[in-house]
Amino acid sequence: MKNKISAAFAALCLTVSPLGAQDLKTTTWSSFGVSFKAPSDITIEDDSEEGYIVSTPTYYITVQLLEGEELKRSELASELKNIATDDEITEQSSVTEFELPQFYGVRLQGNCDTEQCLYSYLLAKDESCGFYVSITYREKNDKKPEDILNSFKLEE
Repeated sequence: MKNKISAAFAALCLTVSPLGAQDLKTTTWSSFGVSFKAPSDITIEDDSEEGYIVSTPTYYITVQLLEGEELKRSELASELKNIATDDEITEQSSVTEFELPQFYGVRLQGNCDTEQCLYSYLLAKDESCGFYVSITYREKNDKKPEDILNSFKLEE
């Protein structure tokens, strides 16, 4: 009986409060009208025309405008690979393409020193702007960086 109660309690704890779970809330880089979901306990470190940087003890998210680069969709993958190589990202995944409602994107993952990182370029479908996104995090199998990346949108 005691084992059944312990197992039921453990299952209840995992369903009610997953370990390491954090709620995501929308945050907006008002200089360029781009928003995304980030952990609810973020600290905004930079909100300027130079960039938008938010962090928690687990995540460090950087967003920068791809200014004057006039990247074409066909160049996104090779350019992202180049920046990751320049930044000495190790154990790089292959570059994968993806699509969001307002963006075409490419991403890759790897190791940034002692942490994991997800790099991405997002190009607005109307080609009005593009963004570089970097998310560093601790746990290799963490799915939250993908959730964050997939939540990017332009404010109307």
